[in-house]
Amino acid sequence: MLVVGHRGAEALAPENTWAGLRKGYDAGADLLELDVQLTCDGEAIVFHDFTLQPKLGDPRWVRDLAWDELRGVDVGHWFGPAFSGERIPRFAEVLDWARGRVALWVDLKHGFGHTDDGRLEAAVLHLIEGTGMTDQVLISSWDQVALARIRVRTPEIPLAVNLPQRVPDPVGQVAPTGARWVTLFWPQADRSAVDQLQEGGFVVNLANLFTGEYGEAQRLGVDAVTARDPAAARAALAKEGDGR
Repeated sequence: MLVVGHRGAEALAPENTWAGLRKGYDAGADLLELDVQLTCDGEAIVFHDFTLQPKLGDPRWVRDLAWDELRGVDVGHWFGPAFSGERIPRFAEVLDWARGRVALWVDLKHGFGHTDDGRLEAAVLHLIEGTGMTDQVLISSWDQVALARIRVRTPEIPLAVNLPQRVPDPVGQVAPTGARWVTLFWPQADRSAVDQLQEGGFVVNLANLFTGEYGEAQRLGVDAVTARDPAAARAALAKEGDGR
C-alpha cells in the first residue's frame, strides 16, 4: 500500500515547507502531497491556505501578494520554535529537488469564487514539463474544469479527483473526469465503493485516517493512504498486516 505524505509530513513539521517535505521524504513517503497556488505576479508557490490568516494571523490573500512580499514570510514559527525562519517554497525549486528522488502529488488551489482562466494549471504544467517531471507527478484539484484542461493539454500526467461522499455509482461519478486516481475520505468510504472503483481501473487513495485507524485501510483494501506522518502510517499498516 502506497503512503502519501500529506503536505509533506504535517504532523512532523510545518505543512508545505522545506522542512515538511524533507521530513516526509525521510519518513518514507512514496509520494509527497503539496499545494500550489499563484501569487499576483504569477509565481507558483507551495502554500495551502488562500489567506495568511489561519496560521500567521495576517488577513491578506495570497493571490493579492507578489512573490517579493511573500518570500521573506516566516511560515514555520507557528508550528514551534525549531521551525522559525521556514520560508514558502517556490514550486520550481521543489520540482528540482524532487526530480529522481520522490514522486509529487500536486494539489492545485484555485481559490473560492475566483477564476484564473487556466493560469494556475498552465504555470504548473510549464514548470513540470520544463523539468522533465511528467512521469513523476500526479495532479489533483477540486476544480474538475481545470482537470479537464490538463487532460487535454498533457494527457500523460495522471489526475486525481476527490469523492467526498458516498454515491451509488462511484465509477460513473468520476469516469468523466479522466482521472486515474480517486481519493475517498474516511469514514464515508466503504468496501463497495473501493471494489467498484478498482474494478473500473482506478487507483483508490484513502484520506482522513489517524494512526489508530489504519486497520480500516487494510479492511477496505485501498491502494494508498494519505498520512500526516508517513513513518507512523507505514508502521501501523505493517502491524495491521501482521495481524497484531
